[in-house]
Amino acid sequence: MMAIEYHPRGGLADGALTGLAGPVVGEVTASVHSGLIVRTTLDPAGTPFLDDHRIDGTPVLPGVMGMESFVEAARLLVPDRYLAGLENVDFRAPVKFYRDEPRTLTVTARVRPDGTDLVADCTLSAERTLPGTDTPQRTVHFTGSVRFTNEAPAPQTDTVPAPAQRSLTPAEVYKLYFHGPAYQVVASAWGTGGGAAGRFATGLPAGHDPAAGPTLTGPRLVELCFQTAGLWEAGKTGRLALPLHVGTLQLLAETVEGDDLTAVVTPAGDGFDCAVLDAAGRVLLRLADYRTVPLPQPLTDDVRAPIASTMDS
Repeated sequence: MMAIEYHPRGGLADGALTGLAGPVVGEVTASVHSGLIVRTTLDPAGTPFLDDHRIDGTPVLPGVMGMESFVEAARLLVPDRYLAGLENVDFRAPVKFYRDEPRTLTVTARVRPDGTDLVADCTLSAERTLPGTDTPQRTVHFTGSVRFTNEAPAPQTDTVPAPAQRSLTPAEVYKLYFHGPAYQVVASAWGTGGGAAGRFATGLPAGHDPAAGPTLTGPRLVELCFQTAGLWEAGKTGRLALPLHVGTLQLLAETVEGDDLTAVVTPAGDGFDCAVLDAAGRVLLRLADYRTVPLPQPLTDDVRAPIASTMDS
């Protein structure tokens, strides 16, 4: 006897989704082959994390919101454990919203045990019908895993670096980056003698529709790590680089945006490690083995020069 392939609510009881909504959770179903399936249609119009995240004028889903989509989907399956973070995240292909038109994203999540933890293996894909064909082309854009634990993580502290005598201004930072107001997360950045630090900008416009619910991963704090690492890389190599891989993202405290938050970035092997600290040195999140892929076009001297001199200071 064949099993029913799809369940209209993903096998979740009535009321199970109460309080579990988020900005990238849409229609929920389930398949015996694919696990939980979440389909969400996003429209750049009225969606700040798309409208303010454009490459050559085309809205592109931020990698940090792709990671957020994995966590929001996985939490539907594991609502009663601690969210430890993500691991082995690969940004395989950018999700572009051509002609500013809405697109439907599909996130799948399958949970497996790993010792006493539960791990949800996730994919984010989308379909697009190319000119001259009637058959949609499906692309897997992001993959990664979400880890849940039985116990809360142990608190961590670190040293908050003092601002250097010379720091990059937002005007200098966003001469490099393409981000609009909601994703201009760097208020200042400076070299630390072997890495870089970036101060989180306050007073930012909303990154998503607040009515959709809160985010779970502090995506704009992760973005602060990405952008601060990118500034160090731009100063050293003369190129702008895009996210390629995240080894681990540990969520160690409540990832609430606020005053006096600093990302501390350290080059490590072929990538970077990063910690976001509050004013007391409490670690909110820790990123390890973050790797990038450089764009081929070198930066112009007027963009690179202030970044290079600041990161060398």
